[in-house]
Amino acid sequence: MRERLVGILVALIVGVVVLYAVPRAYVTADLVRDHEAAMIERTADFLEARIDSRIQSGSPIDVSMLRAGLDGTDGARYVALDGTTVEAGQYDDDPDASFVETRRTDGQGVLTVTRDRSVVTAEVERALVPLIVLGVLLAAVACAIGYVVIGRMSRPFDRLAVAAEELGRGTFDLDLPRGGVPEAQAISEALRTSATRLDELVRRERELAVTASHQLRTPITALRLELEDLTYWPETSPEVAAQVRRSIDELDRLTASIDDLLDLARRLRHDGQIELDLTAFVADTVERWRRRAAARGRTVVVTAPGPVRATIATEPVAQVLDVLIENACQHGTGTITVSAREAGSNVEVRVGDEGARTFGSEVFGRGDSTDARAPSRLGLPAAAELATGTGGHLSLDETTATTCFVLLLPGGR
Repeated sequence: MRERLVGILVALIVGVVVLYAVPRAYVTADLVRDHEAAMIERTADFLEARIDSRIQSGSPIDVSMLRAGLDGTDGARYVALDGTTVEAGQYDDDPDASFVETRRTDGQGVLTVTRDRSVVTAEVERALVPLIVLGVLLAAVACAIGYVVIGRMSRPFDRLAVAAEELGRGTFDLDLPRGGVPEAQAISEALRTSATRLDELVRRERELAVTASHQLRTPITALRLELEDLTYWPETSPEVAAQVRRSIDELDRLTASIDDLLDLARRLRHDGQIELDLTAFVADTVERWRRRAAARGRTVVVTAPGPVRATIATEPVAQVLDVLIENACQHGTGTITVSAREAGSNVEVRVGDEGARTFGSEVFGRGDSTDARAPSRLGLPAAAELATGTGGHLSLDETTATTCFVLLLPGGR
């Protein structure tokens, strides 16, 4: 912004100088022209008077007499009645090149006085040089002062830009400018109000997440203890005990997910990012779902061109994939395909099935779904928030007729 304002200021100053200098040049040229015309008239009057005096006294009219009345680029020629011609100085009677003044003397001779028109150009240049120098100096001083003033005016807006960027990163204790430019002050107040409201909103959501996590831990822990006790009962068959142990493993995963959500609410997830092979990570996640998908008569396959490097927080991404695969199992049809590939500087994971898509991006909003075939609207909004919280983005591919979700993640560093 500073450069644009300085450019506008310079353009205005140059425009003002030009608007002043051009008419001034014309006026100066006219004044010089009038002055030179008056000078040649006075020279002609002077020489005419001397010639008349010489004629009356019977003295000869010679070159030295004419030259004594000339100056600079002037020239003079006197032609007597008998045709005698006397010429002195730089005589040139071309009207395009010189000012010409002609007089008839008392002796009936003809006196012609000339002055070079280049004198006008030289005088105009001499008159305009100080004007040009003054204009340049004024422009330079004005630009320097304008740069300083505009810098002071734009500094609050630079701080506001930094504050807005910090607000986007989740910093609500903003260093905002006070006073100065009224417009900047108005923006500061708006940002301060927005930061306060966002801080309160995030605080309440964190408190809700913490409270919900603590409330869920107690019944889950109690259920886990009961299931562990069930595995030690003599009446429990080995097959049932094995199934109960698998359920305990799922409870442990649920507990870990709750802990991850709690950490995310406390803004601790960004420190847990690691670089890994996304293809292998997706394959491990899908492997956990193969048996449950087979129990529903479904098949889960992984497709990938090869190793795909990515930098992710593993637990939140695994939770997002769990939500997407579970939705495909419950509401989709046919084979569930999970693929990983590079997407420019990022990577993406696609989870789709062969069922027709009957919904749009509204599935990521909070609320209840009235479409029995639509994915669970309880898990998808949370999955989208998890993806955003870990630096990714979850979306629905609306260019395909079948259901396909796209999880965009940061690429390898």
